[in-house]
Amino acid sequence: MSDAPTPPPVDAIAEAPKSWFEKAGAALPIALTALATAFAGMSSSEMSRAMYWRSAAAQDQSKANDQWSLAGFKRDRALIVQTAAAQLHAAAGYRPWKPAVSPGANPGARANGWREWERKAAEAPVDDEAVRKVLDAVRDHKPEADAVALARKVSRHKLDAIVGANDSEIDRMDDEWRPLSAEADKATQAAVVAAGRADDAGRAKAADEARGAQAARYEIDAGRYRAEAVLNRSAGFLYEVCVKISVGNSDRHRTRSENFFYAMLAAQVGATIASLGLARNRQSTLWLLASAVGLVSVGFGIYVYLGI
Repeated sequence: MSDAPTPPPVDAIAEAPKSWFEKAGAALPIALTALATAFAGMSSSEMSRAMYWRSAAAQDQSKANDQWSLAGFKRDRALIVQTAAAQLHAAAGYRPWKPAVSPGANPGARANGWREWERKAAEAPVDDEAVRKVLDAVRDHKPEADAVALARKVSRHKLDAIVGANDSEIDRMDDEWRPLSAEADKATQAAVVAAGRADDAGRAKAADEARGAQAARYEIDAGRYRAEAVLNRSAGFLYEVCVKISVGNSDRHRTRSENFFYAMLAAQVGATIASLGLARNRQSTLWLLASAVGLVSVGFGIYVYLGI
């Protein structure tokens, strides 16, 4: 009989404790997969924001087009009434006519109302330096990329305040023009009534006075249309700046979405490599199958990105 000790059962042999590195290696594929999922969600969120800002750019462009249309219409209308005024002046023998309206604080501005109001509208200031730079880029037809780069420095809240101030200027001009238009209407109507009541000897002169009154009334309308056209054009440029800001925000979020996509792809590649390492270490068919599926998905993604 041998005196050698009996070996303990196989299941009684305790496994050697795993190191921290081995435990982390086993959890690495799961962690990288979770990270890839998080990056995928962030990429999708950024793309949704990019689409939102692209829609906002389309809305701003529609508003700008409306302002350009209004400016063109009012310029055309100003030319029409100014032509009518010139024809009436010619029919009246270019007789000078001074309407009996309140001159206000500046008689010269009232006498040449359309030029003065157009000049005042053209001098509407923009105090923000960043907005002025984008406006200059739009007016000078600089490349889209340059204008968008400048627009990224503009505060949307400040720009909205400037747009609101421009709209308030249109309302203020309308309020100041309304009493002048009412007085001019009264003076024109009085001249027409006087021409109708004049006797045969003074009817020709009274008719010329009535034509001159109507011509002056048309000049007032031409002035208003010209001044409002300038303000509408200014609003159009401001909305073009809004378009550049929205496009810049959309491009920024689209770039972030693209970068998050690359980060997701890198995490998936890392998870696949980690799965291959575990499959080799443990010689597990399941881990090997998971690694093969990961490699196929990564390869298909690269094919779609580069080949389609």
